[in-house]
Amino acid sequence: MNLWLVFWTLMLVVAGGSFAVITLIVSVRGVRDLRQWFASLSRQNADP
Repeated sequence: MNLWLVFWTLMLVVAGGSFAVITLIVSVRGVRDLRQWFASLSRQNADP
């Protein structure tokens, strides 16, 4: 029974860690993409 507890605890830690890493990557790349998008919108509005 203790082996199953260790197994599921390890799987929970791996899944949580993976989720955290993926969330961090998506957040960082998303912020960069949004900044580029807003910069291009500003350039389009500045040029009549």
